[in-house]
Amino acid sequence: MVRKHPDVRTKGKQIDMSDLYADNIVMFQRRHYKPLTIIFNIILPTLVPWYFWNEALWNSFFVCFAFRYAYLLNVTWSVNSFAHIWGSRPYDEAISPSQNLVANLGTLGEGYHNFHHCFPQDYATSELGTYINLSKFFIDCFALVGLAYDLKTTSKEAVLQRRRRTGDLRNQKH
Repeated sequence: MVRKHPDVRTKGKQIDMSDLYADNIVMFQRRHYKPLTIIFNIILPTLVPWYFWNEALWNSFFVCFAFRYAYLLNVTWSVNSFAHIWGSRPYDEAISPSQNLVANLGTLGEGYHNFHHCFPQDYATSELGTYINLSKFFIDCFALVGLAYDLKTTSKEAVLQRRRRTGDLRNQKH
């Protein structure tokens, strides 16, 4: 539907990806992406309720795959619509991504678009950890058991500096 700008392709080739290419798990997933997607997105979600709870196979397929997949696609697209149209822009009022509560609730934590676009290196995707943010919670749990590490965050000073420089200062609730 939309082609990448040639500069995106050019700059993308300049990114050092050697750490990812050296990671056996990442490369396994890359090599086997299609079969893994079919197994974990269609087959297992369909067969588990059918086998363990005696659900009708068609019900299991439609609810656990088709409906779930359609719902997730719509939520994903809605985030990119809602969070780029409505909401506050406390970190940079000149860009379209915004903080949107509806998008955040629908995705359980991915509605902090203004913060995410201003600080893409921050794993939490939000300044404040007090709101619903399932992605951050999931990563934090993996960090507790050693499966996630070197988590990048943005200092409060850098966030405040960016807010003062480019943010919408009328919105002080963030």
